[in-house]
Amino acid sequence: MKLSKLALAGALACVLSAKTGYAQSGWGQPQSARQTAFEYNSYYAQDIDEQADAKAEGLNQEEAPAAAGGPETPAPMPGGGTILNPCCNLGEQWKLVDNECLKCRNINVAGFMAHGYNWNTSNPADKFNGPVIWTDRSNEYNLNSLWMYIEKPTDTKGCGTDFGFRIDGQFGTSNRFSTESGLGTRGYFQQPTWSTQRFYGFNLPQAYAEAAWNTWKIKAGVWISPVGYETVNTNANFFTSVPMTYAYGEAFTHTGILATNQYSETVVFGVGLIRGWDNFDNSNPNLGVITTYTEKFNDGAQIAVVDIVSNELTQNSIYRQRFLNTVAYSRPLKSISENLTYVLQTDFGFQNDALLNGKDARWYGLNQYLFYKVSDCMSYGLRAEWFRDEEGFRVGGYLGTTNPPGGSDRGLSTNRAGYPGSFYEITAGANWKYSANTMVRPYVRFDWFSGTSLNPNGIVGNPERPFDGGFGNSQTLLGFDVITLF
Repeated sequence: MKLSKLALAGALACVLSAKTGYAQSGWGQPQSARQTAFEYNSYYAQDIDEQADAKAEGLNQEEAPAAAGGPETPAPMPGGGTILNPCCNLGEQWKLVDNECLKCRNINVAGFMAHGYNWNTSNPADKFNGPVIWTDRSNEYNLNSLWMYIEKPTDTKGCGTDFGFRIDGQFGTSNRFSTESGLGTRGYFQQPTWSTQRFYGFNLPQAYAEAAWNTWKIKAGVWISPVGYETVNTNANFFTSVPMTYAYGEAFTHTGILATNQYSETVVFGVGLIRGWDNFDNSNPNLGVITTYTEKFNDGAQIAVVDIVSNELTQNSIYRQRFLNTVAYSRPLKSISENLTYVLQTDFGFQNDALLNGKDARWYGLNQYLFYKVSDCMSYGLRAEWFRDEEGFRVGGYLGTTNPPGGSDRGLSTNRAGYPGSFYEITAGANWKYSANTMVRPYVRFDWFSGTSLNPNGIVGNPERPFDGGFGNSQTLLGFDVITLF
């Protein structure tokens, strides 16, 4: 089966699956299930007209003054919102850059810092959590992401023209995974452009200009891929660790042009031209196509469908066609509880002539999430993942610069690659907002692998087992991180 037939069938299936109903106003990952995680794009930016409307409707009314002669009621302290104490008071938001001149020009400057600790019960000798990325370092404290952005969002309210932009900068250990070839690195995830450090560095995950005309928006530059449910900036995800599906089955960023149309109040679709996966310059000389479709239904459910067709490198260092389809569906489970939300994500990837022997490669998976919102301060989440790398083409060593690995390698050894089989993962965690600017995300994660073992006794060789320094097929991670908005 070659790509052309497969891509046509996949695209047709996606269109048919989203034929009825109506969709969300944005495009990309559905937001409904991230009830407590800070919303990355809109947390600080609130339209001035929306604020005026809210006041007119009495949503931002001031508290009534205390009765004459009576004692003043002390302001509640931030915190609360646990499962035993659902009362929650986030307090007032503060912002590092809060300039009236910027506000009047609809320019927003904000960011966040995420730092935390990850404990691997296997205590691997190489201090890597196997092929797990983002939280890839074991038994040590890391500044994962110091992120800042400046943006001028476009808003025509359906009529007229507007112009805007967005630039995001990221420093920390997670920057290594969202670099673009020719921008953040001099090769595919290899030599960093702006840093000589092994783990810490700087990256520009987004830098684009945007034009809006009536119901259309067109962005050009570097932008985060809308695939799947989880995304590059950890601030927008519920869990601090990312699934294998996202780490190895999907693109992180694109360079190109993307046009989206607000077709109706609830349906948005888009189409764009890209320079492949995670590529900025002519390292990939081929153009690819991305399409997006989002929809919101009457019962509060949402669906987002993304398809990508592009030419990407194979194991023979030649470019062949790759197809990726992701579907993310979220639904509130009001029949069970007003506080429950369910999310389902499916992935399917295919690349022609991907392997050294010239055979095709396939990868696919199923992720399920369940979220329980106690209050605006506390939510609990559960993620169960199955990701299959059919031919062992996708999962394995990353960010290496030499083979065999040297002291300057920034990631898992390139010897640790090639695992035909299935990866399973279960993660349980919580989002606790101590205040409007601070959130703590504890988690426990179980990973295991089932597939063809070319090294059944765990002897050092190529390939090795995926976990415990190459000696194990499973691992347990416990950790947390702290996010502070500014």
